[in-house]
Amino acid sequence: MKKVIVGFSIGLCLLGLAGCSSEKEASETKSKDTIKVSETYSTTEKSERKSSSLSEKTVESSAEKSKSSAKEAVLWDSQKASALQSFMNDWGSTMGQTYKEYQPKQNVDFYGLDLPDGVLGDTKIQPIAVNDQIVSAEWSENGKSTAEYMIVSVYSDAETAAYAGKHVYFLGFNNNQPIVLVSMQNQGMPDGALHFSATENQELNAGFQNIATGTASQTTQATQTSNAWSMDEAIQFYEETYKNPANAISKDLNWENYDRSCWSLTEQSGDRIVLHWTNLGAGGSYDEFTKVGDTTELIVYGGNASYPNDPSTKYTIRNSDHVVIKTEELSDE
Repeated sequence: MKKVIVGFSIGLCLLGLAGCSSEKEASETKSKDTIKVSETYSTTEKSERKSSSLSEKTVESSAEKSKSSAKEAVLWDSQKASALQSFMNDWGSTMGQTYKEYQPKQNVDFYGLDLPDGVLGDTKIQPIAVNDQIVSAEWSENGKSTAEYMIVSVYSDAETAAYAGKHVYFLGFNNNQPIVLVSMQNQGMPDGALHFSATENQELNAGFQNIATGTASQTTQATQTSNAWSMDEAIQFYEETYKNPANAISKDLNWENYDRSCWSLTEQSGDRIVLHWTNLGAGGSYDEFTKVGDTTELIVYGGNASYPNDPSTKYTIRNSDHVVIKTEELSDE
């Protein structure tokens, strides 16, 4: 539309003015028109460059955020380690056990084997087996490693527990997922490995899961609301009760003949669990655990054929210190 108006103006000038004046004005008009077109192009180019610059900045910002997120996604750090230490102190107290933390060059004597150095790192003298399969494992400060199991923390009650009841826990990651491994192995195995299995203690497993995934605030709530037994927890409760010299039943168990692998699960439901003990020779017995507030009722069934109709004895045991506060004979009832 602009060019039509300009052409019309030039025509009028040709009729009313001299030829040189018309040429001069036409030249000036063309120059102005060219300037306007040039400004329009220049503005568009600037806009495109500005848009391109903003896009580049957006890409750079996204890349920076991505890098920042990658830095934040740390599996393990000193803050989580501190939270775990507090949790293990509290959890150990509820179990009537005392746990200490260990790390490379700060080992615990676990049945003659220095842990963790004895199975991790360059100085290891034997491998680790998980569920009877030898695996690769390494110590890791941040939960990262090329090994199958990245161990970030080690806890044990070996310094305070009775000889046959020591535990060592390796806490870490497998395929970037938190896992708690436990061993009570007190003698050599044919494959020469230290054997572990995933813990069956629900409170310990939930506590480490929450800390490792950054939801540690849920740990206390989970510990308080969970009243369910795990097989590992029931066995540990049994051991602590029978190890306690304040209890008369502490004289009933010969620890030299005790083998934790003789336990098997019979029933498990909420605050009640029943375990079966298989004698190394023949026969066996059943033990029923029921949580009742601050105490646990332990009902002993004296033989393989006694469960569930012929209980022998019921013990009421205080959870805080594993002291038997009441004994009831049930065999004549």
